[in-house]
Amino acid sequence: MVSMDALLDAHEVAVRAKVEALREDAARIAAELAEAERAVDDVAVTRSTLAAALARGAENTDQAPASVSGDEPVVDGADGPRLVPRRRPGLTEADLPAVYRPLWRAVTEAEGPLRAGQIACLLGLEAVPAKIEGVRWKAKRLAEHGWITRLGSGAFAACPVSSGGVS
Repeated sequence: MVSMDALLDAHEVAVRAKVEALREDAARIAAELAEAERAVDDVAVTRSTLAAALARGAENTDQAPASVSGDEPVVDGADGPRLVPRRRPGLTEADLPAVYRPLWRAVTEAEGPLRAGQIACLLGLEAVPAKIEGVRWKAKRLAEHGWITRLGSGAFAACPVSSGGVS
């Protein structure tokens, strides 16, 4: 005769095995979902870049694109990429492309350094890998151009206010 403890032990082993298999499936699905979301974001960036290139090609091709003191060309257009100017005296938040302003405000108004996931939450974005990576990319771009500081920990913080009048 089989004891109650032996039946419960066998049932527990079977249930734990199923839980572990489901966890592995969930991790695999989450990774596939993150990859698919990145692919969707890539398509949106490609579409935006192509639209800007086509719009620029339709304009007078004899004129060179405007630039921000020797930096990257400025692309104005509803669908074109928004390029971040290097921070220097006289530039304000208004000189940032509109898509970067909320991120810059979130970092500069924070009490301390913020990680990309925290910034995404402050911006009201869903805390999924694709959105967080998009925020991280924009924050890195702002840091590369001197608008915020990227710390060694991967967090982002406001730049110290300089006497040059950059706000």
